[in-house]
Amino acid sequence: MPAQVRKMFLGGNTGYGFFSFYEQVISGDSVKTFVLKGGPGTGKSNFMRQLAGQMVARGYPMEEFYCSSDSTSLDGVRMPSIGVALIDGTAPHLIDPKHPGAIESVIDLSAYWDEAALKAKRDLVRPAVFKSGFLFRRAYGYLDLARRLNDEQEAYISELGALNVGSLNRITVELIEELLPEAALSSPETRPRERHLFASAITPQGLVHHLPSLLEGMSKRVFVRGPAGTGRTTLVNEALQAAQKRGYEVEVYHCALDPKRIDHVLIPQLRIAVCNASEPHSIVPVKGDRVIDTVNYLDSSKLDPFAAELAQLQAAYQEALAAAITLIKQAKDNHAYLESLYTPHMDFERIGERRQLVLQEILGLERANL
Repeated sequence: MPAQVRKMFLGGNTGYGFFSFYEQVISGDSVKTFVLKGGPGTGKSNFMRQLAGQMVARGYPMEEFYCSSDSTSLDGVRMPSIGVALIDGTAPHLIDPKHPGAIESVIDLSAYWDEAALKAKRDLVRPAVFKSGFLFRRAYGYLDLARRLNDEQEAYISELGALNVGSLNRITVELIEELLPEAALSSPETRPRERHLFASAITPQGLVHHLPSLLEGMSKRVFVRGPAGTGRTTLVNEALQAAQKRGYEVEVYHCALDPKRIDHVLIPQLRIAVCNASEPHSIVPVKGDRVIDTVNYLDSSKLDPFAAELAQLQAAYQEALAAAITLIKQAKDNHAYLESLYTPHMDFERIGERRQLVLQEILGLERANL
């Protein structure tokens, strides 16, 4: 039977530019990490996809890290049961091995291209590379604007005192006592592990999230939904801090637009998830899920006099976000053009042979650990 596949993002197009959690894969905890280098169209994503598929078919659980600049493309894969990972080490996530040779190995796919043929295309490659940077710089400007417009909407609620903070705090305390009654059974000398990732991303395909794959196997699921500024992030943060204080390992998933904010917290040991279930993380609750709607703690009468201003802010936010997504899509199309310049000059047969050697190396590592 194929193994479970969990999907997420390591990096994101955010209101602060490109934001990366790639160090979460390149760590001393790994048994082996393969860092793939090479230009556009050299087959890095396909290399990882093909190898991951072969390992999943053999029953190995898999984590797949998707690209925020093309949500159909892979930036990395990880096999948690054996501590092996493969990751794209090219721009914008430039990665230098921390333990070269000992833990990380570099696979340079530029060894399989026809350099003379590519040099002949330099006058096509240069402007295309410049265009990608230009488009992303503009996109990040709009995402910064969207982030600030969202903050401004939230400021209305806080400054007007429209949120019943006391009632929401009581619900939060009750929830934490229900979910986390005791401390974890772990050594006091061992610091619980935290993983920081993205469950969602702002991509050429729009706002994309992978919550369903992350929530598979969670027995207690709490979904917090409501308008911006009504305490969703605060509730999730309180759950995170309580889990940390009690010594549980946690998976922390950050907001795609503002990575300084936390959207979701998973406690794998207890199979508990506390999630922001508002846009873009729309997910249908099932029997047994708990839903907390923060709009119930909002005094809309205090906001009614400012309805027109708030509507303008929301419209401007949506417009800025849409402009950013359009530019990211243009950057993806430009990247596809760059790939078309490289792909004809790659020796994919030899790359396939290299992939099979890597597969055998990974299987050898597993046998050595048995």
